Amino acid sequence: MNEPRTRVKKKKKKNRFLRLLLVVILFCFVGAASYAGYLAYKVKSAADKTYHGLSRKSDLRTEKVTLGENPVTILLLGIEKYSGEEPPHSDSMMLITLNPKTKETVILSIPRDTRTFLPVINQESKITHAYSYGNKKGGQKAAVEASMEAVEKFLDVPIDYYATVNFKAFKEVVDDLGGVTVKVKVAKPITQRSMKAVGGKTYTFIPGETRHMNGAEALTYVQMRKTDPEGDFGRQKRQQQILQALADKALSVTTVTKATDLLDTVGNNITTNITLKEMFGMRNFYSSIKDGKHMEHFVFTHSPETDVYLPATGPGRTYYFVPKQEEVQKISNRLKEILEINQ
Repeated sequence: MNEPRTRVKKKKKKNRFLRLLLVVILFCFVGAASYAGYLAYKVKSAADKTYHGLSRKSDLRTEKVTLGENPVTILLLGIEKYSGEEPPHSDSMMLITLNPKTKETVILSIPRDTRTFLPVINQESKITHAYSYGNKKGGQKAAVEASMEAVEKFLDVPIDYYATVNFKAFKEVVDDLGGVTVKVKVAKPITQRSMKAVGGKTYTFIPGETRHMNGAEALTYVQMRKTDPEGDFGRQKRQQQILQALADKALSVTTVTKATDLLDTVGNNITTNITLKEMFGMRNFYSSIKDGKHMEHFVFTHSPETDVYLPATGPGRTYYFVPKQEEVQKISNRLKEILEINQ
């Protein structure tokens, strides 16, 4: 008679254990769902903050295009503002051209001193000035549109999307991701002091060195221009390098803290006309090409013939970069090929 009671007790204990296990699993499920829901809220919140649509439509487009579905271009503008009354300007410009079907992607750096026609003032000037002229005319949206129109005129390709980021945000994004590791691209050892706004610390960069950089260090690395023998052209290569490293690192984010910090930084410091749905499409697209097989990096060729000095408004002369027309045409043709535009 005792044996059956023992089995019953064991069975009850087993049932209690199963019920407890079920409760634990349920709590884990609810916690995961809450985490997913929280992240979804943070993503939407960041997207709502960053989204700044434009009324302009490229004259080179006959039909509407959508990121993730059609071949498009995205103009990345690094915005910098000095103290005083001087308006903000685009210190760096990169044009991303991508085709979701063929997976072909080109990242083109456009030198800030490039002399080209600026529709916003109806005359030639440095392409970096388009943002400032537009800002004076009608604020941030007008500044972005002026930059898009200038690049469009320069390369004869439609500019569909844009994203602006200030350098404070760049530093914060790198720190949010725990830093980035790259192989240093400089022609010779360079010692550079960082901006006061990010600490004013001095860093030395050695050619070929594999280096893990925090936000202030990475910002200094991509800003070096006057101390680099290659000037702005060396800086462009480093900017493309860090951009790709950041994109790779962002895709690997798995912790709650990193994800929420990154989303807060993005929401507070970046503006774009890319919608939330298109952002997810962009993430999936980058995941499929991050091995680099379909990615091309273009930087304009710099030579003594491309350096031009013209009389300035005041005393002295102003430096311009005037690219060789055959190179501009070659790059334009390649971008049109990816965009599937008849040449």
